[in-house]
Amino acid sequence: MTQDNQEPVLYEKLPEKIAVVTLNRPKALNSTNRAMWNRLTEIWHEVKADRDVSVIVLTGAGDRSFCAGADLKEMSAGSGEATPFDTTPSQLLENWDYDLWKPIICAVNGYALGNGVSMMMSTDIRLASEDAVFGMSQIKWALVSGNGTQILPRFLSYPVAMEMLLTGDNISAQRAYEIGLINRVVPKGQLMDETMALARKVAGYAPLALQGIKEAAVRGMSFNLREAIVWGLRMERLNMFTEDAKEGPKSFAEKRAPQWQGR
Repeated sequence: MTQDNQEPVLYEKLPEKIAVVTLNRPKALNSTNRAMWNRLTEIWHEVKADRDVSVIVLTGAGDRSFCAGADLKEMSAGSGEATPFDTTPSQLLENWDYDLWKPIICAVNGYALGNGVSMMMSTDIRLASEDAVFGMSQIKWALVSGNGTQILPRFLSYPVAMEMLLTGDNISAQRAYEIGLINRVVPKGQLMDETMALARKVAGYAPLALQGIKEAAVRGMSFNLREAIVWGLRMERLNMFTEDAKEGPKSFAEKRAPQWQGR
């Protein structure tokens, strides 16, 4: 049963082709439990198949926490994330292999700890309120982050990533910005306004081109440079066969706003 019988994740579709996904356990600082992971799995399947969604915004309920990591109380009871291997890894947002190529923008309000950081790291653009706090806290509880140990050293400098992983120390939003963990720091009261403005801007572009860019970038990271460029050029050529790739130059030549069809 979820805390206070609430839905563990809220899902809202907006008319601008934006979906807002909100982790909804604010009294538990939006820590992840089995019910939350199960609901997220359902949502990612729905979002992936929905042609009316181009961009996803991910955030946490309340103003104290985006996600404070795993629900340690549930783990100590011998349920939930204490037995993670019975959950299909490719269905979790933390993993990059689910093939969800729609851009995800993360709004970090308050704490992002443990797998809250891992979850954030699998999003594409990250904004944080000025009071946000980040940390890989698993080591404090004798836990190992399967995702964080692989993702952080690839996207941060190795010594910075290892300091976060081995000490479990928290860092400020400003420090997170300085090391490249997030894109920008915004005043607390403006976080969602700035996030939604950015989401509307991105969602205004051709949806297949957005997905092509993300897929080319993410898959390319597993190749060497030569293979990655070949892959990128292949994605570029595939996109040229879409109706939107023809509409873009045509609208420019005709001096009018483009009408994207998503095909």
